[in-house]
Amino acid sequence: MVGTPPRLSVIIPAHNAASVLGEQLEALRAQEGADPFEVLVCDNNSTDGTARLALDDAGSLDLRVVDASGPASASHARNQGAAAAAGEILLFCDADDLVSRQWVRELSAPLTRGADVLVAGALHHQRFNDAEVLRAYDIGPDPDPDPAADELSDPPPYAGFLPTVPGNGFAVRRDRYLALHGMDHSYPGGAEETDFAWRAQLAGVRVIVRPRAVVHYRLKDAPRPLFRQQRIQNYARILLWTRYRDQGMSGPSTVYSLREVAHHLPGLLRRQRRADRLRTARILGGNVGALQGILAFRILRRSPAPRTAEIAPQEGQRR
Repeated sequence: MVGTPPRLSVIIPAHNAASVLGEQLEALRAQEGADPFEVLVCDNNSTDGTARLALDDAGSLDLRVVDASGPASASHARNQGAAAAAGEILLFCDADDLVSRQWVRELSAPLTRGADVLVAGALHHQRFNDAEVLRAYDIGPDPDPDPAADELSDPPPYAGFLPTVPGNGFAVRRDRYLALHGMDHSYPGGAEETDFAWRAQLAGVRVIVRPRAVVHYRLKDAPRPLFRQQRIQNYARILLWTRYRDQGMSGPSTVYSLREVAHHLPGLLRRQRRADRLRTARILGGNVGALQGILAFRILRRSPAPRTAEIAPQEGQRR
């Protein structure tokens, strides 16, 4: 007899995540007070045995590996996971972070009560990142959630437009996700979660925040990967701006980015403390990426076409 499928599906995009995925799976096994859920590890072109590790470490989890090969994109992997999911509610996290013990329960609660909303969790940074890394990112102490505040219904806007959600900690109804054609993986490694959140809100879906649905987030702790991350994210943000500037998104400033690069570039030639070197990498990466995006998407008008419609049901690999 075939059992009743779980109502919740946790979707994890994964590329070469064998060194970190086991800890995330352990955190999902330790969930408290959650409705039954399945876990879909969506393997996006891994070469390090990510799929085998996921199956070997599943333990008591109802876990499947979904073949998400194709475009090198977490969004493409998320879309393939959504297509393969059995649950009517989708929860998204990343392979290299760590969800709290109440994450599934807290993030899914409004949706299990029937609300058609986009639910954002909270990112905390102190567990995995030392004081110098936090200082480089200008991140303060983790908030202490108010026990009386289950959710926030009016999160602040992002970039002068609408609220956004973290790509590594949000939930939505599966039918809503598919109706919106999932995430747009034309974005080059950033901004796709904001694009999805904005499309959802323009379609009438509210964003709410569940402060106790905590994800412990790993920041980049070396200058080179930090520079690369910030460059790609801000490059993608300019693409986002070209698509939403007419609706109110704040625009870039070429002059500001040029000044920031000129001011901080000499720092690479000086001996700096670790925190200062990381901060220099963050600022330079962000502004170099913004300038690249301005050149590509604003001046040369080489914006890629949106890519959101490739979702098709597929079979996952069941334990």
